[in-house]
Amino acid sequence: MPKTWLSCRAPAKVNLTLRILGKRPDGYHELETLMVPVSLHDHLRIVAEPAARPRVSCRVTGPERVPGGMKNLAARAADALMREVGISARVSIDLHKVIPFGAGLGGGSSDAAAVLRFLPRLLRRRVGRDRLMRLAAGLGADIPFFVVGEPAVASGIGEILSPLERFPPTHMVVVVPEARVETAWAYANALGGLTSRRANTRLARFSLHTNALKALVNNDFERGVGRAVPDIRRLKRRLRTLGAEATVLSGSGSAVAGMFPSSRLAGEAAAAFASPDKAFAVRVLRHSPAPDDGRWPSW
Repeated sequence: MPKTWLSCRAPAKVNLTLRILGKRPDGYHELETLMVPVSLHDHLRIVAEPAARPRVSCRVTGPERVPGGMKNLAARAADALMREVGISARVSIDLHKVIPFGAGLGGGSSDAAAVLRFLPRLLRRRVGRDRLMRLAAGLGADIPFFVVGEPAVASGIGEILSPLERFPPTHMVVVVPEARVETAWAYANALGGLTSRRANTRLARFSLHTNALKALVNNDFERGVGRAVPDIRRLKRRLRTLGAEATVLSGSGSAVAGMFPSSRLAGEAAAAFASPDKAFAVRVLRHSPAPDDGRWPSW
């Protein structure tokens, strides 16, 4: 196997709906959520070369400071994939981190999914979809969604996916306050008796047009997390003042997404926010990005 490399983008996600249906005996929560990938990306460069033993390194740069090395989920995904296919290689990952962490945007899961999707190409191995999805689910509940890379309704603990082939053009502003939220804390402290307890029958049959989508947005975490992080209520009010037609907390927070009728209005609204808030004008992606054909951005 010669030394090979590629660069790719790992998109964030937004939960437009999130209902917690109950807690399972194994401690996980059953949920139902409509997730969409959006045009806010981390960037990865993955290099693979022959080695006597599997070795993985991960270097992180960018405005969002997260751990590198084997503490990073992308590195653990590379190690798990090599063990799965039974190949030894030295894999080096350069991760330029843009997606805010602790915000419910799934950046770490998306980075791991990008490794699972593209590393087999560098290793010259074919990994079937079912096998890849099992591997993804073993690493994290959101990772299968990013492997699929399309708007989808997810159930179970997030691993049962029903992709939505036709999704309306949707423009949003995603705003992240300085305060961040740990997912484990949110599940332990922000739900209480506020779970939905049953599936959303409207979601199962909703028509894919923007007005129907705006009527469905909801998040069972929003009330509890909003009490602990007052910035969430502030951001929702600000987005509505700037013209958002619907607003919702993404995941367990702390990011808030507002839906806008056009990319122009979304861009103007994003520009109205100032530090320490981080605001991004984004669009919903119908498919995850393909590899960048060897290009690596300069910052």
